[in-house]
Amino acid sequence: MIAPFSNNTYLNPSGWKGANWEGLGYNIYSFFPTPGAYNGTFEVDYQDTWNDFWDITAQLHPIAIISFGAGSGPWEIEYNARNLDSWIDDNEKPYQPTPCPPDDSVPVNYVRHSTLPVQAIENAVNSQTSVFAWVDWDGDPGKYLCEYMAYLGMWYQSLHNNTDDSYLCRAAGFIHVNSGIAIEDAMDATNITIREVIKYLLSFNNPPNPPIITGTINGKAEAEYEYSLTTTDPDNDAIQYYIDWGDGTYEDWFGAATAKHIWSAEDDYTIKAKAKDTYDAESGWSTLEVSMPKNKAINTPFLNFLENHPHMFSLLRQLLRI
Repeated sequence: MIAPFSNNTYLNPSGWKGANWEGLGYNIYSFFPTPGAYNGTFEVDYQDTWNDFWDITAQLHPIAIISFGAGSGPWEIEYNARNLDSWIDDNEKPYQPTPCPPDDSVPVNYVRHSTLPVQAIENAVNSQTSVFAWVDWDGDPGKYLCEYMAYLGMWYQSLHNNTDDSYLCRAAGFIHVNSGIAIEDAMDATNITIREVIKYLLSFNNPPNPPIITGTINGKAEAEYEYSLTTTDPDNDAIQYYIDWGDGTYEDWFGAATAKHIWSAEDDYTIKAKAKDTYDAESGWSTLEVSMPKNKAINTPFLNFLENHPHMFSLLRQLLRI
């Protein structure tokens, strides 16, 4: 059900589908052992799972982690995971995790909680599929690899939950899935779960500040002028700009920080501009008042006379004492 998000061509020969998934601004990666053989990444082994988890998170610096494991389900969203010092043995020596307990920063049996939008996931899966989803608020994921994986994800998130962290992780949690669910239904529930997590992530997004417009404010019509746009984004997201030139024309969401325009008529105009980030959060408007009169040729009979009788100019200077 998560195979489309694997960038391993052996596990997913159809090709990775996770790049900017559904245009929502996030890349989705999945990792899992070879089905049936259970070898490769995240084998059913504590030491292998430990090493794979920390290697992958060090490479990707995930902003969210959703872990899955086989269980009663049907779509059981685990809320708790424990820092145990005794686990169900796996199949390879050493049978217990190393280190054990995994997290020495907290006491044995310390409980961490899912930071996924668990209720929103439950509601969305139940309303959009035939799969029964529920949040297990009071139970535990089972003292085996599933709970171990759940704890690692929740622990990682707690280590990177400060907004000043260069590799901020907003959410992590674990879901038990019943193996009897039809694959199409499981894939639908997976996609819905991911969408709900992305909605949650986007709730933290801050819009960019209104752009500062700089350029000529007094010019002439029918000449081209260039204007610069500068802004900052609290989340350091990529920025696009929109400009209304005030004469019925506009530039619709472009990435460059400069734009050129020609006003064809003499008038005063108000340039309006705004910015939006990668996730479509828009700033307020900023404005710049400009005046674009035409250069009018001065043409009077008196000046025509002086132009045709240049010797009269010196006489005029004497008369006016200039």
